[in-house]
Amino acid sequence: MDEFLFAPVIAKEWSHRDIAEDVFDIDDLLDAHEIIATRAENERRAHEAARLQQERGMLG
Repeated sequence: MDEFLFAPVIAKEWSHRDIAEDVFDIDDLLDAHEIIATRAENERRAHEAARLQQERGMLG
């Protein structure tokens, strides 16, 4: 549970103080997880696109 709860803190979206002071509710926590997952997927796609572009440059 702690890993799930503190994921936004680890991702630097929230601070530890936000958790301790109950600044966010469970809906906010779920939204933060969705944002973190979306950001990770976008970064993965960007790296993949850059890799493919680089490979095409080497071939042409």
